[in-house]
Amino acid sequence: MLSGVGAKAQTDSLYLDSTTITARRNTSVVAMTPKGVTLDVEKIKYLPSLFGNGDPLGFAHYLPSMTAQTELESGLYIQGSEHSQNIVSSGGVPIYGAAHLLGLFSVFNPSHYRKMNYSTWTPWANRLGGSIDMPLPDSLRTVTSGELSAGLMSAQGTLRVPIGKKAWAGISARRSYMNMLYGRFLTMNDESGDSEGTAIRYGFTDLNLTVMWEPSGVDRLWLDAYWGNDALDGGESFYSVNAKAAWQNGMAALHWKHGALEQSAWWTGYRLDFSADWSGVSAAMPSWLHTVGYRAQLGLGDFQLRAESAFHNAQPQNPSVSGGYAVDIVPEPQQSALENTLAAHWAHTWEHLQAEAGLKGSLYLSPEREWLHGVDPYVNIGWNMYRFGTVTARLQMQHQYLFRTGMTDMAMPTEFWLLAGRYTKPQTSKNAALGYRVSFGGGAWTFETEAYYRLLDGQIEYKGNLMDFVNGGYSLDEQLLKGTGRAYGVNVQLSRHSGAFTGWIAYAYGRSLRTFGSMEFPSAHERLHEMDAVLSWDLGRWTFGLTSILATGLPFTATEHLYLMGQKVIAWYGPHNGRRMRTYFRTDLSANYWIKPQRSGINVSVYNVSGVPNEMYYHIWLNYDKREVSYGSVKMNLRFMPTVSYFCKF
Repeated sequence: MLSGVGAKAQTDSLYLDSTTITARRNTSVVAMTPKGVTLDVEKIKYLPSLFGNGDPLGFAHYLPSMTAQTELESGLYIQGSEHSQNIVSSGGVPIYGAAHLLGLFSVFNPSHYRKMNYSTWTPWANRLGGSIDMPLPDSLRTVTSGELSAGLMSAQGTLRVPIGKKAWAGISARRSYMNMLYGRFLTMNDESGDSEGTAIRYGFTDLNLTVMWEPSGVDRLWLDAYWGNDALDGGESFYSVNAKAAWQNGMAALHWKHGALEQSAWWTGYRLDFSADWSGVSAAMPSWLHTVGYRAQLGLGDFQLRAESAFHNAQPQNPSVSGGYAVDIVPEPQQSALENTLAAHWAHTWEHLQAEAGLKGSLYLSPEREWLHGVDPYVNIGWNMYRFGTVTARLQMQHQYLFRTGMTDMAMPTEFWLLAGRYTKPQTSKNAALGYRVSFGGGAWTFETEAYYRLLDGQIEYKGNLMDFVNGGYSLDEQLLKGTGRAYGVNVQLSRHSGAFTGWIAYAYGRSLRTFGSMEFPSAHERLHEMDAVLSWDLGRWTFGLTSILATGLPFTATEHLYLMGQKVIAWYGPHNGRRMRTYFRTDLSANYWIKPQRSGINVSVYNVSGVPNEMYYHIWLNYDKREVSYGSVKMNLRFMPTVSYFCKF
């Protein structure tokens, strides 16, 4: 920086023969911003690529604000919130069921996108938690290009083609075939020693299409679409149960930006067909959620105005049972609701102070045709002390009208959506957060921490199981626990952004508690302590990566006493979520060798290199021959999985 030469007029002249400006090259994929985190997908080669698939959504799980992901886990839990309390979107349009099973692949094909924005809170959407958005492309592509990746578990590709001088189209496809080589690993074994456990056959396909057109200097249009299909076939040898599930999700949206006015119209949906057969009994449980919406947003200097309307149609879990001792079950009716939102946002930056505030109002017409409303203010303030860092403080209120629940607590495909109204009132939250962030080492390093506290109302939890459909008297309302909750904790992260060695190390302490009746319990996704590491070492032709998780085990409701009476098992359960599974630990390694720099290469990766058999859940199993009933943990055989893949750009 050049200092001034004085306030009064100068008679002498100052000449500079030359000026040299130096700066560190930022090679980090992750950029921290006052509003959250932006991940540069085009730089994703700097991060560890598991199975040759640099999944942007997968890396978010290693941030301290998001709970770790296990082998069966596909949910997003941000600072104590439930999976459905976060919004996952493409171009601002929500995508329901935004993950594939096993937690190995997200719904986002990474080669189709350029960036991912992540935040622990959202000012616009009616959600209690955070937001993940894959923004639309903002520039024209004038040459044909593409990417291709093929490995032992999946293959994916993207093609981008110019359409004249003012438009281009991008199409991506991805297909898994993991059962061909890894089918024997997709099993879960119990502690009985004489059972082969649960076998899983699973695969998925997804497609993306994005078309961008700039007809004039002030107009820009996008067509954005996604379709995904998953199929699961699992056998449960403990009870001779065979379960099948097929689910599809999709989205189609048209976006138009005209100067400061932005408009979007969309459809998005999710459908599940789940069935199970055991002991001569068959059960089917279809469910779905579809939404048609429109949004308009106008920017006026420091102000932004936004209006949104969405029509929801949902089929909550609608079981039907046949065979054996099956009983008639009253059909579960469909639900329809209208959700309207009007919001105003203001933001301004002074020399040291950054301030934003907003007010959001929602008007909701329930399936029972009852009007409900919510008023949600928020304020977010940042004090910039320059080289001494930035302090931020936030207060916020939120409403939410969509729910997701089911027979698991792991965001499995057997979970279903329902709408606020007959079964439960809208969810609400009151949030407070205080954070600090500082960069040092010439911007090469960043340290940040945030403490948060949430008060939650309208929380639900599903307590039923498959046997409810056989025993009769099934009622969705009776299977739902309803209560309140609170969540609090501290997140800490140290990151390096430049140089050959980049990445971050993070620690999180968090409580996520729910109160049903007069008792307070840990939520099923609470991890008291969690350490995460994402490290990458770029040596030019070679790039080495490591990801690691060490976390407190998840809570579960333990069986304390078991009795076998005839052909029936009588179980006596302990306190709800009163026990915890063993500590979860996993380390993954990867290496990229670039055949042609920035163009093509080979990826070698090892999933769970330490081979730790992590617990998934606890289970009762029977041995009728020995007249024994036992109880213990079930573990996934998905461990120490090496894979090789080839990738290229053109």
